[in-house]
Amino acid sequence: MSCSPLSSCLSRLAAAVEDPGGLGRALSELRSRHVSRAGGAGLFRMEGGLPLLLALFTDPARAAVLGNSRRNLELALSLLANSCTEAGSRAQVRQLGGIPALVGILQSVCIDSIWNRVSRALGNLALDPQNSLIIHQSGAVSTLVQILRSSQDGGCLLSCLRALRILGDSPAHRLSVCEQGGLAPCVQMLTSPDPDLVCAAVRAMYELSRGCSLDCAEQLSPAVPTLIVLCSGKEVKVTVHQASLGTLSNLCNQGALRPMLGSAGAIKLLIAEVKVLLESPTRCLPFVRSLCLCCREALNRRRVRELGGLELLLDILCNTNYLSVHHKITTAFLHYCHDPAALAVLGSGGLAPVLARRLEEVVSALEERGDLCCVREMADGVEDPGAASFDFPLEPTKTKDQGGTSGESLKSWLLSEGYINSLDELPPDWIQERDNRDIPTGGSSNRASSDALDTSTSSEEKYLKPPTPVSLICRPHFSSLSSVQCQSPMQEILASQWPLGTWSPQSEVWGPEFPVLLLLSRFSQLSDPSACLVSHPVLRGLLTYITCHPQPSSRAARLLQRLTCDPSCLEAFIRTGSICTLRSRLLLNESPDGDAEHKIRHPERAKELGNALLRNLQIQAESPFGVGVITHMLVSGSPNERHQCALCLPFIYRKHSPHQQPLLSGALQLVLETLMVSLDPVFFFHASECLSSLLTPKDYSVPDTSPSLSSPKCSYLELLSQGQGDMVFVLDGGDRVAGSREAVSKKCDVFRAMLQGGYLESQQYEVCVREVPSCAFLPLLHYLHGCSQESLCPTLQGLRSVSGEELSQSPLGYTMAAAGRFLLPDLQSLLENAVRDCLLSLESLPSVYSFAEIYESAPLRKDCCSYLLRGLHPPRRRAHTLLQLCERAQDKQRLSQVLEELVQDRN
Repeated sequence: MSCSPLSSCLSRLAAAVEDPGGLGRALSELRSRHVSRAGGAGLFRMEGGLPLLLALFTDPARAAVLGNSRRNLELALSLLANSCTEAGSRAQVRQLGGIPALVGILQSVCIDSIWNRVSRALGNLALDPQNSLIIHQSGAVSTLVQILRSSQDGGCLLSCLRALRILGDSPAHRLSVCEQGGLAPCVQMLTSPDPDLVCAAVRAMYELSRGCSLDCAEQLSPAVPTLIVLCSGKEVKVTVHQASLGTLSNLCNQGALRPMLGSAGAIKLLIAEVKVLLESPTRCLPFVRSLCLCCREALNRRRVRELGGLELLLDILCNTNYLSVHHKITTAFLHYCHDPAALAVLGSGGLAPVLARRLEEVVSALEERGDLCCVREMADGVEDPGAASFDFPLEPTKTKDQGGTSGESLKSWLLSEGYINSLDELPPDWIQERDNRDIPTGGSSNRASSDALDTSTSSEEKYLKPPTPVSLICRPHFSSLSSVQCQSPMQEILASQWPLGTWSPQSEVWGPEFPVLLLLSRFSQLSDPSACLVSHPVLRGLLTYITCHPQPSSRAARLLQRLTCDPSCLEAFIRTGSICTLRSRLLLNESPDGDAEHKIRHPERAKELGNALLRNLQIQAESPFGVGVITHMLVSGSPNERHQCALCLPFIYRKHSPHQQPLLSGALQLVLETLMVSLDPVFFFHASECLSSLLTPKDYSVPDTSPSLSSPKCSYLELLSQGQGDMVFVLDGGDRVAGSREAVSKKCDVFRAMLQGGYLESQQYEVCVREVPSCAFLPLLHYLHGCSQESLCPTLQGLRSVSGEELSQSPLGYTMAAAGRFLLPDLQSLLENAVRDCLLSLESLPSVYSFAEIYESAPLRKDCCSYLLRGLHPPRRRAHTLLQLCERAQDKQRLSQVLEELVQDRN
């Protein structure tokens, strides 16, 4: 039976001791013909070749035969390296104990070609994480580092660099390579004339510097200038460029190295690379993170700003493909809190609306995860302390063994100098105040945020925080102003108590929204914050956060308080319609535009804040400056400015203000003119609130319709029972209704002329009445015979029953039409009162007004408008009814006049 070539080669491997001459031919043929082809390594393993091959390294007798020939040893190592390109072979080599044998050869032989092949085999084996751990534990890393320092063979160096790169497969393993000096030879090889060697060295540095430690940064710092050159070169390979820039990006993780990176030009390279890779988020993310880290040092922040990095980061912040780094970018912007030029760039670039949208996202995320009232985790988790800003390097903390803390040292010094006789003389909390001022140094972002927090707080306290006794403007002075007129708007603002309680650092929210609020707060401290903050998107985000977050930070409320206290923001609040928005969201808990459909969690606190904010705006508006601004906007502003100013006028001028009445007429005309032509539901919402706020509210409760204790009385039936019916009215349908000629003629001029004048009906017993249905003529006849509402006539009382039909098609409507035809104003008034008391509602109001228009009932028209604007109705329903009323009104000019007269006669 003939054997296959692979089986023949394996047989010669098994007989290596008996036939040393056939070993070389078998190894050569296996490497060149079998293992090197596609799938050959797997077939070699499945045919049992690996145990036979590894026996040449582990079995003493076979190893002796193999060691007699350098060529056979090289062939066996090359064959093993090629076999380990297959995952199953890597696992079997580990199981057969081949890794220690290879490491032993590496440590005992000093031949470049042997080193080359062993390094290649170890690199292939290290692709398996378990193998990588065994290789590290066997001490192969230090040997590979020594080979890199001593060997001059290019192929050997390439294999060693590749093995080290693959062995850096975890943070612990990368740290181990760095601690054993594995990076220094890589740095030296960057200047090699061999481009392949340079490429391998850069790739190894890139992998080993991932999650860069301080030790790694110190070893790679000499390579920074060369890496900059490699990144900037036009003729450099793409692989070298990417690995060099990736290494620089990794080095940015250590704050101690970032100043040098910025000086060498790394920031410019990072910005250029981000612009190139902007459409590939996966490849671009590491460079964006590094650019954010570079914003932590003052010099680098300036370079980022001057090179256009802020605009680039702002564009990425608006890109939904980069959600994972949005928090990092926001935190990076936080470091620019004290850079006016950078704030100007960010403000004009639209950062504030983006931040406000982030607040809405935070609220939505909390609602999706449930009512999490204690969510305080930061978005990025724990950060390497080495990434902190190098502008404030951390000093090593002394332990007790090294001399104790500063407090203990001070105690010892006081004892030694005789200032105290014992430690008992010191109060227990004598150094506590100093310790409480220390800020945790968990990372640069926290430190920078805390610095900005302190500055922000000091600025806010001027307007918001109750002054301390040593303040230039003390609380007792302003409390005495409560009963007298204040000297300035700011004094009046400060004279009132802060509605949401005193702010304290312990109440600050250290959640994902903290950098957002701090940046917005910093924008509010600019000389003119209205341009970037007083807009619909920003206010929507702030108000949604305040009203819907389970535990909102008081910083958002203080920010709004500061804006409403700033005279430079008054015009923007009016122009953008923000005053109406503040009132509807905080006082009414309504969102007329439907943008914030979230659960309102703090209605009472929101109402308290809303009253405080409107009070501030009222004070600003009633100052001479505010009166001038509003008068100018009403007279010379654009159409939108005039409309918005007119809508908010009742809210920014208190009713006792001497400035309201002179401006009200023009403002009222603007609102009413727009009402008659607009179809915008948001405008109708604010217009209905504007008009209703000018009127005194009234409770239009439905009168009691329960049966009275007194018995009903019908004068018409009494007259007929007494035999006074001397005529009959014949209606269109043939109905015959008896009546008294004298009673009818006495109360109605039309019937008097008809029945007692020179007309034919005066001689007739049966008088025909056309185009009046019986359901209307019968109540009219009862009225003419002396019945009234007070007498509880059942027929007239029946008209007050509320039904779902249109008023014009109801008995009450037909009766009102008949009363107008027969000139009975008293009956009309009686029926109008019945409509107002029983039929008038928000649902029926448009049809009632249309009926009043048809029959020219001026009192009923006025009653409809008064019910709509004075009634205690839900704001949304009132606005919807006003919209329907304006759409259905036939005479819009007359409706406008009725509304104007109602408002003008409010007193």
